[in-house]
Amino acid sequence: MRNLLILIAKYGSTLLFLFLELVCFFLIINFNKSQGEIFLHSANLLSGKVNQQTQKISDFLRLEAENDSLLTENARLLETIINFRIHDQENNFEAFENKDSLAIYKFIPARICNKTTHLRNNYITLCSGKNDSIIEGMGVISNTGIVGIVNNVTDNYAQAITILHSQSRISAALKSSQYHGTLIWEGSEANKLSLITLPKYAEISVGDTIVTSGYSTVFPAGVPVGKVLNYSIDGGGDNYKVEVELFNNLNKLSYVYVINFPEKEEKEQVEISDGN
Repeated sequence: MRNLLILIAKYGSTLLFLFLELVCFFLIINFNKSQGEIFLHSANLLSGKVNQQTQKISDFLRLEAENDSLLTENARLLETIINFRIHDQENNFEAFENKDSLAIYKFIPARICNKTTHLRNNYITLCSGKNDSIIEGMGVISNTGIVGIVNNVTDNYAQAITILHSQSRISAALKSSQYHGTLIWEGSEANKLSLITLPKYAEISVGDTIVTSGYSTVFPAGVPVGKVLNYSIDGGGDNYKVEVELFNNLNKLSYVYVINFPEKEEKEQVEISDGN
């Protein structure tokens, strides 16, 4: 009580002045039409500005959830497109969508946590792992092309070697003729790969599109890779060496899709048995 009396004694005049100011303000806006309208207009403007900024903050906080939702939807669309392409016999898209058993490949959306693109051997780290059904050996793609192959997984994270890696070997083909070879990175430029072991009798032209061949268990057939910049006979032998410009820009990637091929082990087992 003593402290309250000291506070009133010290600041009483200031508090009384503020109280009377509020009373005067209340009387003015309630008993003067023009001043009241000005106050209401100003209050509405202020309220609108506050609501606008509050909405912007709210929208920003929801961006991550919306991005995850869009990524999941994109994964669903990619699944449909690629699986339909594989089963495209009667060109009946509606019938395909209604028959889940035809969906061979599943796509798992993932955010990139870390990456390198300037080294001899480059990797990406994904913010998804075993808890998201990702395992070693799965292929990784983006909306615009191939990215790499998962080589290490923990419960919540996964690492993948990218196509910009000295040990990367991916089966790729000419989209127009389906002649295939092996796609490698020779470490020169981050946007260019080399397609080797392509037979020299293959019909090829500058500008042709290169896609995945589908012969491995990592990538389905027809995933875009890049376009032919130039080509030559490799060392005077029987194969072309093709310079390929990538569609993908790994420097700009933030989100990717990991490919789950449930029949992978069965296919590999048959091929191993056949090899023996």
